Amino acid sequence: MRPFARMESCSSMFSEVETHVVERIATAAVLREPFPHCVIDGVFPRDFYESVIDFWPEEGTWQALIDSGRVNKHVSAERMVVLMNAAGYARLDAARRSFWSMQVGGWLLGDQFRAEVLGKFASELESSGFGAPFETTAADALIVSDRTSYAIGPHTDGVHRLVSLLFYLPEDAAFRRFGTALYEPLDPAFRCRGGPHHGFERFRRVKTLEFVPNRLVAFPKSDRCFHGVERVDLPGIDRRLLIYNVRCIR
Repeated sequence: MRPFARMESCSSMFSEVETHVVERIATAAVLREPFPHCVIDGVFPRDFYESVIDFWPEEGTWQALIDSGRVNKHVSAERMVVLMNAAGYARLDAARRSFWSMQVGGWLLGDQFRAEVLGKFASELESSGFGAPFETTAADALIVSDRTSYAIGPHTDGVHRLVSLLFYLPEDAAFRRFGTALYEPLDPAFRCRGGPHHGFERFRRVKTLEFVPNRLVAFPKSDRCFHGVERVDLPGIDRRLLIYNVRCIR
């Protein structure tokens, strides 16, 4: 196992990784077109990223997102997940359970990290009308593997979402063209408060944020943060991500 794969000195390791991620987010430029977002490379320390690869969930532990209770049945069946909660961790073997629940979830799902993420996009959330007091927010996360034929049309996420972080976790850049796409509607006046996935034909793809190792794509919720994934047409693909969301709970 590589250095961060070992279980000793967990509290200091949390501090080192969280500090690194928070600093990378805090110093990242907020790009404005087609909506506010950040693209952050080297988001994890190199050794920690190698441990993410080492402890990637084994094939038998995945479940389809549509069977997880988180979404309706209109979501692509090719998105496989391990939820970062007690039920999800229970699907993992002991070593992977310890890594994902303690070395990742131990700081990722904590109040401090959530406060930093909300602070990064405070002005954007306030101006878009999606802000919320800290005590009315919560965070969740899921480990994701998108398989061949996965696609998701342009959408702005559910109305309860405040910030989305998409950690790209591939072993190499072989699937770089299957990154998150950012869109603008053909009708300049069109807005969506959140919920439905729209047809690609109603939008212009502005850019695709390439799917390369150790990259974070982050953006605050608005009624124009249209994003999606073009159909993954490469056989045998394993599009690996960690998705983190801050949401309003009342």
